[in-house]
Amino acid sequence: MYLFGIILIGLKDITFLLSSKNCGDAAYIAPFLILMPVMYSISEVTVVGINFKKKTYWHMVITVVSALANYIGNTLLVPILGGKGAVISTGLSYIVFFAMGAIISEKLYPVKYDISKIVVGNIVMVAVALIGTFIRGMTVSILSAAVGILVILWLHKSEVKSLFSTFKTEFLASKN
Repeated sequence: MYLFGIILIGLKDITFLLSSKNCGDAAYIAPFLILMPVMYSISEVTVVGINFKKKTYWHMVITVVSALANYIGNTLLVPILGGKGAVISTGLSYIVFFAMGAIISEKLYPVKYDISKIVVGNIVMVAVALIGTFIRGMTVSILSAAVGILVILWLHKSEVKSLFSTFKTEFLASKN
């Protein structure tokens, strides 16, 4: 999901250029909006412990706290940054949504997710989104996304190796 989100952020200028000439400024608020589907998708995997333990009232608590974080973020950032402040607040509130769900789920139903990889992935994603939001220029956006992709791939190098090994095995088996 991080790779998908970072690729979208890196290609935002091209996407908006192809969609309409009137949407050029929208490309600079899109990066933090991409955090929403990424964090929500990762959250869907990490919160299942809440459901397994039938403590679904925690979902309401998580939603209320995330909404409160978004309200506070909007109150602080919108007067200073306008629309960019609103999307930053929304993107960061989805990180709160994910983090709370993962922490509560882990307490209820321990799975031992590698939280360090998730934290680094979130930091990389926010850094790429910040660059994509505040620095104009397609080259800078694509370069920051490329660095972000490399960091994510390095972070998950064992999974990448396993994926390539499986693909190679399946590909060679299908040739025979």
